[in-house]
Amino acid sequence: MKEKVLNFLAKHPLGTAIKVGLGSALVYVVDNISSFNLAPAASAIVITLVTIAINAINPHDSRYGKSTGE
Repeated sequence: MKEKVLNFLAKHPLGTAIKVGLGSALVYVVDNISSFNLAPAASAIVITLVTIAINAINPHDSRYGKSTGE
């Protein structure tokens, strides 16, 4: 299932549109994080967790215990 989703996001025009939309939403949230009434420390934690999540779902990133078998 994961491979089908990643293949869809990588090779289908609608997948590209979804990635662009999610990227735009991420930029909006990071740019306006102060308006969500979070404490400054919570804002820093949210931004850090988003970065870790992006790295974790990247299939070409070998960190976080993933291995491509190469």
